Amino acid sequence: MKTIWRLHASKYFFMIAGAIVLVVVVFILGDAFKYRQVRNSLTGYMDNLRDMIFMSTYDSLKKGNMKLFKSHLEEIGTFADVREFSLLDKEGRVRYSSDPTLVKQVDFGVVGLGHLQDKIHDGLTTYYFPVETISYCSRCHPDWKIGSINSYYKLTLSRTALDSIKLTTFYSHVFTVVGGGVFLGFCYLLLMLYERKKHEEQLHLSASVFENAVEAIVITTFDGRVQKINPAFSNMTGFLEEDIIGQDIHLLDAGAVNTDTYAEMRAHIKSSGQWSGEIWNRHKSGEILPARLSVTAVRNHQQITHYVSILYDISAEKATKRALIEMDQMKSEFISSAAHELRTPLSAMLGFTEFAREPEKFGGFSDTQIKEFLDEVYDRGEALNQIIDDLLDISRIENGYAIELNLQEVPLRDFLDKLVRSYKTHHASHTLRLELPAASRDEVCLIDRHRMTQVLENLLSNATKYSAAGSEIVLTCSLRPHVWEISVVDHGIGMTPAQLVRIFDKFYRADASNTAVSGLGLGMSIAKKIVELHNGRIWIESLKDEGTTATFTLPRVSA
Repeated sequence: MKTIWRLHASKYFFMIAGAIVLVVVVFILGDAFKYRQVRNSLTGYMDNLRDMIFMSTYDSLKKGNMKLFKSHLEEIGTFADVREFSLLDKEGRVRYSSDPTLVKQVDFGVVGLGHLQDKIHDGLTTYYFPVETISYCSRCHPDWKIGSINSYYKLTLSRTALDSIKLTTFYSHVFTVVGGGVFLGFCYLLLMLYERKKHEEQLHLSASVFENAVEAIVITTFDGRVQKINPAFSNMTGFLEEDIIGQDIHLLDAGAVNTDTYAEMRAHIKSSGQWSGEIWNRHKSGEILPARLSVTAVRNHQQITHYVSILYDISAEKATKRALIEMDQMKSEFISSAAHELRTPLSAMLGFTEFAREPEKFGGFSDTQIKEFLDEVYDRGEALNQIIDDLLDISRIENGYAIELNLQEVPLRDFLDKLVRSYKTHHASHTLRLELPAASRDEVCLIDRHRMTQVLENLLSNATKYSAAGSEIVLTCSLRPHVWEISVVDHGIGMTPAQLVRIFDKFYRADASNTAVSGLGLGMSIAKKIVELHNGRIWIESLKDEGTTATFTLPRVSA
């Protein structure tokens, strides 16, 4: 992240620096061009001034008429630009001058001078012009030889304007360069502040995402030491920061179950820098939990420095898959059981009916035997009817339809007594005992008589099926605050804790083998639903090989 930030900052800085340098160069070139133009203009002006003065002021100087000279200077330039204009003889003595104090002074710079010469000193440029004798001059000076040098003009011009332009241009260049540098530094400072702020915002965002992520995230060093975790990691594994920071990440290892997975992980990370798959982790409590893990290697100059691991808790997903597999298995067992449960009574009914219809084919039967056959057909028909009722009830529940109740105020003592007497008639193989509380005016219940009969017959049927013949089954009813508590107690084979947990699951049978007792595994699920519709609750207590107690409650209603 820091390297990326520096690359961005450098890119923007060099772009701005290039633009500023370009502007500075353009300004300097513009100033240089302007200086050259001004310098040429001033130099031309001074040359023109020199030539004009030389060609037109001889008579003025010779005659000492400086007013004419000044007037002429004002026409062609500024008098202040001329520091001195003098006429010197061959020995260098000043004969005439624009500065009267210089007259009769000697300037040895002209002695022996035979051509135009200029000198620069103290911000001044001095020109020496040798004057040759011409025919015009011989009228007044017949002794002068034509073509010989008889005198010199001395013209001293100020360089102030030219030097001022040059100095100004120099200062301008310095100001441009310094100003460009200052502006560049200011831009760089602003850029750094902007990039730093943006970098801090990105860091804050990254930290916020890290801290608030739903997935468990852990950052480890190259050697596997935990450097940072987020709250979701603690929620998933139970390890807090003080428990695991600085510890080896293999603290979560569930053991040999991950051996092959770790080998695959190392190979993939080495080749591609990342890996994703399922792994088993150890919770702080010691529980082994499944997780989906994604690992990414973090590199610095092609060298791995850290690993970022993201874990997803897939316990619920695994549990759902197991539940679906078990449900499919249960449904398969249910179909097999349903076919068996329907075929058995139907075969018996067909057989006994055939005996009753054509007794002569089997050597004849007495009236008592024929009655027994019809009783068997009736009993098997009731069994089929019960199976069909269970299937219809579970179908309604599965499709979201409520089981309708026809609630009536029923004297509970009479209802249970009648149910037990009826059950004894059809199940003489077991001893059924009823225990009721003393008579009370609160013994009336608001129930659906048919549905509550269905619940109790299911509980009594289970007690009978899973108890040895001749054993005692007890149906008790007792008063509790606000409820009746009804229990069916047997001393049969009982259930294991694993069986007990699933007793109310649809299609579940504790023993689903072909030799097991009959049933579709729907009765307890339907009984639980009916009891809950009566605003009661039902539970089972059981110990393997010691028996089972099935208990449910019903709200009390005053008579």
